[in-house]
Amino acid sequence: MNKLDIYVSSGCLSCRRAREIASSLKGMYPGVRVEVVDAEGAPEGSLPESVVAVPAYVLDGTLISLGNPNPVTLREQLAALTLGRA
Repeated sequence: MNKLDIYVSSGCLSCRRAREIASSLKGMYPGVRVEVVDAEGAPEGSLPESVVAVPAYVLDGTLISLGNPNPVTLREQLAALTLGRA
């Protein structure tokens, strides 16, 4: 199963939108698990090195967007995974 981690924090204004995006994606793409991760509450050293700011979108361990991505582009990436094209 593929995994999209969306890293957020409580003091981040853009993270509200990231949470909305995560909510809209959950269950939409079979085979893609979407998880919101509180970057502030994560144990030290547990965040991927590529997560230098929030929101950050990490798909299967690879940073795909620092900041909120274009929703159409993100959905296309997830759809491609679902169809086995990625």
